[in-house]
Amino acid sequence: MFPLHPHDPPSAGPHRLYARLGEDAYARIYLGAAGVEDPVAVKIVRPEYATDPAFRSSFTHEVEAAHGLNSSHVCLIRDADLSGAVPWVAVSRPLGPSLAELIHRNGPLPTEALHPLALALAQGLADLHATRRTHGSLWPDGVLLSSRTALLADPGLEWAISGTEQRAPHPAFAAPEGGATPATDVFSWASTLCFAASGVEGPDGLAKVPLQLRGLIDTCLKRDPRLRPSAHDLVQMLGGPAVPPAWSPQVQSAIDAIADAQRSMLSTAALTPREPAGDGGPPARRRGRLMAAGAGALALAVLATAGAVFAYGRIGDDPEQGPRSSGADGDEGNSLITEGACLDDLGFPAPDEPLPEDTNFWDPAFSPDGDVLVATSSAGLTVWDWAAGEEIARPTSEATFTVDPVFAPTGCTVVAAEAVSYEDREFPVRLAYTYDLPAGTSTQHLGAQNGPDDNDRWLLKPLEVNSAGFSPDGSRLVVSLTASYGEMSTVVIDTATGEQGEPMAEGLHYGAVFVDDEHFATKDLREVRVWNADTGEEVNVLRGDSTTRLAAVPGETQVAYLHENRVLISDYTTGDEIASFTRDEFETDDDPLFIHLFVDSGHDRVYTTWQVESAGGGWYYRNQVWNLSTGEDVTEGIEASGNYRTVVPHPDGEVLAAVTVQDSDLVLIDPDTFEIVERLS
Repeated sequence: MFPLHPHDPPSAGPHRLYARLGEDAYARIYLGAAGVEDPVAVKIVRPEYATDPAFRSSFTHEVEAAHGLNSSHVCLIRDADLSGAVPWVAVSRPLGPSLAELIHRNGPLPTEALHPLALALAQGLADLHATRRTHGSLWPDGVLLSSRTALLADPGLEWAISGTEQRAPHPAFAAPEGGATPATDVFSWASTLCFAASGVEGPDGLAKVPLQLRGLIDTCLKRDPRLRPSAHDLVQMLGGPAVPPAWSPQVQSAIDAIADAQRSMLSTAALTPREPAGDGGPPARRRGRLMAAGAGALALAVLATAGAVFAYGRIGDDPEQGPRSSGADGDEGNSLITEGACLDDLGFPAPDEPLPEDTNFWDPAFSPDGDVLVATSSAGLTVWDWAAGEEIARPTSEATFTVDPVFAPTGCTVVAAEAVSYEDREFPVRLAYTYDLPAGTSTQHLGAQNGPDDNDRWLLKPLEVNSAGFSPDGSRLVVSLTASYGEMSTVVIDTATGEQGEPMAEGLHYGAVFVDDEHFATKDLREVRVWNADTGEEVNVLRGDSTTRLAAVPGETQVAYLHENRVLISDYTTGDEIASFTRDEFETDDDPLFIHLFVDSGHDRVYTTWQVESAGGGWYYRNQVWNLSTGEDVTEGIEASGNYRTVVPHPDGEVLAAVTVQDSDLVLIDPDTFEIVERLS
């Protein structure tokens, strides 16, 4: 998903818009919801088609013809405005990735996942064909994967543009004879299955299809449409009509992680008023979380999209564009950390104006000496003399969420994420920056990107940062990006020189943290993986869960993470379980989302935050703190422990910094009672 642009509409009819999913052949697609109803994909027709009478007529026909369809494997029409100046349609939208997104992130589906996918999509086509409708535009971006099944993302509305322009919306997956018939749908079904098995567009991936399905799919790819089976025949040959088998654990974890990140983003965005576009000053940032993919992203964050999943773009001629970068990534001789205490001769100037009243805060962090508190917010990266209750610097106004700010253990340098605009990219890209507060300098870290080419133009995708952290001795910085299957995602940077090492850790990894000076850990939605920071060698794998949160235990070779219903602390060198903490309510909660983890070994505490769906359909938060030695829940019975999205301890343990649930305010709270002792915003 992408954040809404300031000029995106705030709503369509009763549906408030929360994020942009992408685009298809004729529309921009948004994630929306009306009140407490389930989310929808709102397709708003692009201006060039909204004024085309032929398209409007074709679009109206397709939407009206799809009303009344009943299928558990097709996303159905929920609402539409066909007569307005800009037509739109709202289609049901279960949370989860598109098939294209899952393949780009994690690689081809395992063999055991192909049969459930094939059966679900065949049943969706059979339901359409039974009503004398055809889909006409089946392709991987038009397939959604929920936790239970696969669905066609809409009942074939993209064919409206094909009827006016006489071309297939997605030619790589279209039948050679053209047109939209049940036989062309079967050909596209087979092409989509080839992609799912191989990652290769269209029928060229047939060789990677497992033998038990290859003969059937090969028949569906016959050039003569008369030789292809019908969708009804496909369902019968695949063992249906029936509920498709469950996803394999590996696929289920990847789908659930992205769905969790989307759910978190929706619930958070719903609490934030949408401000109209205007000419006065920069647009307000909106709070949200990803998956990453959880999105984390998912990333949330990782930001997961069901439309144009990886819109590769080219930046301008200047490879170092980006605000105030004092050194290009990889330049030798640019130390990222200088000597100096945080409150002595701060290099960044004091803010020119106070924070806007509606500022939303995201993630706080204390400096190692405890003198300074930083927090990312919709107004930028804010730096506080927390004892005086005063904001003392704002190194950037473009701070963004999903990446926790982290201080180096020496000096006063913090790494955080910043939104950077690129030529030919519609939305800003989240990149890592280090800010040396005493020196007043910032450095951009592009990570494992591509470029430059032979013409000295940089061909950045560009990939977004999802996590960053310093080694215990401060000599290294690890930066992890939202890479896809087959790409290296992570780099280690020498903080003394700014020199970047060779990319390592293939595929999508989250939560990069150093577990000692020579090794860092990442989370890949399935396991915790520990890497040698010098060689990129994978030295151990620990069984984990689909969440993306990791934390290191200071001074130990230990890493904390979630597995099933327990927070585990394991020794990465042996794999031995050191400690385990169980949330009693985990079994009764409906899809609890694990959103924050911090280990304070100096004060014998493990801090966690959970986001839980309430019986009424809303969300509530639970801050849970355990005694590291005894496993005791020290927040049991403390009512105020549910008032905060994020909680981090001061190095001396005297206070906690937190962000409130209700107003996203930055506050200081008592570590024993969780009551607010001071509001900083």
